[in-house]
Amino acid sequence: MSSAGSVFVDEKWLEVVLSLKEAATETLPDFSYVASGAYLENVPTENEGSLDRREDEPRPSEDDNDETSRSRNLYFAIGDAKCRAAVQLLLIQAVMEVYNMYRAQLSSQNTVILFEALHAVATHAHKINSDNDLRSKLQELGSMTQMQDPPLLRLENESYQLCLTILQNIFLERSSDEGSIEVVESHLIDLCKEVLEVYLSTARPAQLSSGMQPLGHWLIPVGSSKRRELAARAPLVVSTLQAISGLGDSPFEKNLGQFFPLLAGLISCEHGSGEVQVALSDMFSTWVGPLVLQSC
Repeated sequence: MSSAGSVFVDEKWLEVVLSLKEAATETLPDFSYVASGAYLENVPTENEGSLDRREDEPRPSEDDNDETSRSRNLYFAIGDAKCRAAVQLLLIQAVMEVYNMYRAQLSSQNTVILFEALHAVATHAHKINSDNDLRSKLQELGSMTQMQDPPLLRLENESYQLCLTILQNIFLERSSDEGSIEVVESHLIDLCKEVLEVYLSTARPAQLSSGMQPLGHWLIPVGSSKRRELAARAPLVVSTLQAISGLGDSPFEKNLGQFFPLLAGLISCEHGSGEVQVALSDMFSTWVGPLVLQSC
């Protein structure tokens, strides 16, 4: 690939990016067995005591076989999901290397296909990471999974970051026809909104997420684990705010109405670090403030 890529014609590059997209789709981590809870009747969790296990020992052999089967299925499901996540991290690295080496040879259409492949990885990882019931099950299993919480946060962040980089480069270079640039701009705007919405959803207190917070009551601050998650997500949000600022005068002004509620949410929400507030302050002083004053 490193020697042949420079002589590929556009059709060959299309085959390459479609293959990468297919690989991304076929290796999405599958946590459905854990999410279903099919193992819960027989597999002890980390919190169960040895006494409970001793009481289970006299079970009939048929029950023992069922328990062994469920345990085996659970280990296989977790191992398979972790392997797929590792493969996808390697796939992201491969896409990044291909893109960096042959960016000039890739048409905007083929680059958008790369974006679509990475975006599928990011959205699937976010779906897993936002499944609180699944996360609770994985935490209950403890050392058996040896996974962080959220389980696919690194995969989500890295794939979103590369999505952002790819779209931003196409938009800023503007080497494509006007129609392609409009498509890329639309993708970029939607992606920036999506990243900010993900962050705000994470930062939102549980009582607001459930819609149960009565008026006039204090909000309960997010816990330490949530703050760590927000801190891990902060660099991506900073990059997103910088990408929004880099849209230029006309696109920024045209889309400010879509972004403003999200920016206001970032002002009022909790954060895990100060990075987001600094980037937000820069954006308001450089872009939003002058536009507001200009309209007065």
